[in-house]
Amino acid sequence: MRDYHKYQYSRQEYVRYFIQALLLMILVSYLFYHSAGAMILLAPFYPIFLRIKAQQLLQKEKQMLCIQFKEAIVAVSAALNAGYSVENAWREAKTEMVQLYGEKSLIVNELMHIQAHLSMNVTLEELLEDFAVRSDIEDVSSFCEVFFFAKRSGGDFIRIIQTTADRIGQKIQLQQQLAADLAARRLESQIMNVVPFAILLYLNLTSPGYFDALYGNPAGICVMSVCLIAYLAAYALSEHMLRQMMIV
Repeated sequence: MRDYHKYQYSRQEYVRYFIQALLLMILVSYLFYHSAGAMILLAPFYPIFLRIKAQQLLQKEKQMLCIQFKEAIVAVSAALNAGYSVENAWREAKTEMVQLYGEKSLIVNELMHIQAHLSMNVTLEELLEDFAVRSDIEDVSSFCEVFFFAKRSGGDFIRIIQTTADRIGQKIQLQQQLAADLAARRLESQIMNVVPFAILLYLNLTSPGYFDALYGNPAGICVMSVCLIAYLAAYALSEHMLRQMMIV
């Protein structure tokens, strides 16, 4: 089953991000060095580009999984209210999640895995613990700990699940509010990330020769390299600040 500690690119994504990285390297080579040979020096940054994209995509995927998990435990709670056993409630939840998110959704894949292994006499505790470890989501781990304790001690499953679902829902709502508040700042950050490239491109197109002193000589290459490093450092700092502001 899927390990959510590391993002797995599909073949289409590899092609898409290879094209993006190639276009970016061409742009940097032209604007900062006016040399196609600079692409050779920039090529080692391709794995870093993929790693950054993977972190962004993995964060979005885990946020989506958390939302879907919250809906799944609400469905489990409803099934328990209807008189299903604990194990059958998880099986029943899969049907609702298929209708809600589709057969290829993350949570449906997880519930199908649980359903298949329950039929092989694997305990629900083992399956949920495995899911908590693989998902690397705090809310899932917390739910499993409380769920296991209630199952061993004969606690009120319905109340526990409903309380957990409410808590996760409140946390998700808060994260969405923060995301809305940060949308303007993220847009500003994206604009500022584009501005240096836009200025260089504008001057290169409208004033040919304006930056000739910075191209084709060691001193100019050093100056442009320092500018590029400073830009990358500013980009990394802005992304770090935005991620920190999203932490609840």
